[in-house]
Amino acid sequence: MLPGAPAREGQLGFLYLPPYRVQGISVAGEQTVIQVPELDIGFDIGQCTRAILSVPTIALSHAHMDHVGGLPYWFSQRYFQKIGGETHMPDAADGKPRVPVGRCVCHPEIEPHLRAMMRAWEPLERQRTPFEIVGLAPDADLELRNNTFLRAIATKHTVPSLGFSVVERRSKLREEYRDFPQERLRELRTQGVEITRQLEIPLVAYTGDTAPGEFLVRDEFAEAKIVIAECTFFEPGHGDRARTGMHLHIDDIVRLLPVWKAEAIVLVHASRRTTIGYARERIASLAGAHADRIHLLMDHRSNRLRYERQLAAASGTSDASGAAPESQEPAA
Repeated sequence: MLPGAPAREGQLGFLYLPPYRVQGISVAGEQTVIQVPELDIGFDIGQCTRAILSVPTIALSHAHMDHVGGLPYWFSQRYFQKIGGETHMPDAADGKPRVPVGRCVCHPEIEPHLRAMMRAWEPLERQRTPFEIVGLAPDADLELRNNTFLRAIATKHTVPSLGFSVVERRSKLREEYRDFPQERLRELRTQGVEITRQLEIPLVAYTGDTAPGEFLVRDEFAEAKIVIAECTFFEPGHGDRARTGMHLHIDDIVRLLPVWKAEAIVLVHASRRTTIGYARERIASLAGAHADRIHLLMDHRSNRLRYERQLAAASGTSDASGAAPESQEPAA
């Protein structure tokens, strides 16, 4: 008898949530790597997929192996393939040749340990891989691109942890000057009058692995266009397990639905014990009218059909055929 073929693994989950793509792989305890290409950001890197190499910044929620294991390879491959921005070699004096590198943003407490991890590869490989590791304190911002910033948010996990929000800053004319002619506005500017106010628009928020907390109702989460949320447990009797491991349960997500105004909530980090079909049943039974806003990153069938409908709508052709059959695939 011939042996069975190995199971297909490593397929990226994919959602197009205009104008952003959310893609990656997330399986509790095994690997989490998520990216939003349009914002040049990746969240965690438990595995270095080929797709994640294009992202110049990794926002690391915490240092459990399934969230950080791919980091050395990511730095190495970006250097090897000459991808991305440039910086000096680690500890190189000014004036040395500049080389491609990526940037990892992390909790300040783990920054020295990540540096030590990268240093440990040097005697093994007998070469130095350039890297940039930035400790970002809670509530601090780091610029990703012009007027777009990554904000760190303190969360609660079994190790030092952060959530993140990508925030766009826009200047808006103050109401009292709205009807002023341009000549008058220019005159006020030259006089040093502040005629604009700054708005912060949360674009994408990422919870990382965390227990529930007040930080999840901050504006960075409540007002975000997209929330990428860990949801490890779906079974009704697993609330205690969630609390012990400091993870989120589907009941926690449901309680947050009236607060989160997001057009789309993407659930990640489900375990292999939970099938996609069961997770969908629980979402439908608990979320009510909010259920349509919730997506499972690893629900390949539903997400593929959804994308096919988007393609059909964009091309003006007829809609893709009906709903996906209920999947008994594991949430992985």
